Amino acid sequence: MTKPAPPSPERPGRAVLEGLLDVRPSLGIQHEPAAVATADAVAQGLAVARVYGFASVDYPGAAQSLVFDSDSTTAVGAFIFDPGSATSPTTAFLFTGGVYQILTVPSSTASIATAINAAGLIVGVYEDLSGVLRGFANNGGTFSNIDFPGASGTQAIGVNDAGQIVGNYFDAANVEHGYLSSGGTFTAVNFPGATGTAAAGINAGGDIVGVWSDATRSHGFLLQAGVFTPLDFPLSTSTSAFGITDTGEIAGFYNDAAGTTHGFIYASGAFSTVDVAGARSTLLTRIKNTGSVTGVCTDALTGQHGLTGQ
Repeated sequence: MTKPAPPSPERPGRAVLEGLLDVRPSLGIQHEPAAVATADAVAQGLAVARVYGFASVDYPGAAQSLVFDSDSTTAVGAFIFDPGSATSPTTAFLFTGGVYQILTVPSSTASIATAINAAGLIVGVYEDLSGVLRGFANNGGTFSNIDFPGASGTQAIGVNDAGQIVGNYFDAANVEHGYLSSGGTFTAVNFPGATGTAAAGINAGGDIVGVWSDATRSHGFLLQAGVFTPLDFPLSTSTSAFGITDTGEIAGFYNDAAGTTHGFIYASGAFSTVDVAGARSTLLTRIKNTGSVTGVCTDALTGQHGLTGQ
């Protein structure tokens, strides 16, 4: 087995997921977002931009920190001390009770914690000693592997309170597919006609969100009751749907025409932009039933910071 889409030598130890859910924010050109008249916003499927009070979650001393999820008491993510060093790996961490803890995944050379449910079940992805990407689950300190049958690499990205897990895997031809793991049974998730699919989030009702690609760009999707619905932020060049609440609110991120990454919330058929004030880019990974969000932003000096917001 070989690792799919390995990081290039120019980007060792990068703190991102492989494939369509690469979460490096695009910086683009710094600019003030143009005001949109209310009537025009409604016509474009836009709602008024949402404002959150954000707090940074930065692993001490790290150059890059990302937060993927939180159960309201524990935030999970990854950090990297030196993105330019081959000896500085991406490492999963927890932030709970005001204390940062490294999540040591057995037999790993790099790791990312991507999701946590209400019972404290943590899922993520690690690179094993052979350089293969493998999903993991950590249930009260007991680790188990999540490997899609026959795949050359697997990533676990989302989990609901029932323990159903979604993510992506790479086949022998290095084509990316989404999957659902329910009670240990795996089911592939492929957007019709896509060149690649990745599942990122799942709610209590089993609704799944993620990303699919065509020949030119990436799009978000919602899979509900067996029906796929594409999600594209108006006038964006790419859209990624990452998290979903039990009532169907969706969080994710998009790139605008200038190449800048913005967070978004999709609710009641309309998109709302979510940007951290003063940041060069913002990316949302989850929205919870309480309305809180998690993600990452890039500052003026291109430092990356994990975020929680309410």
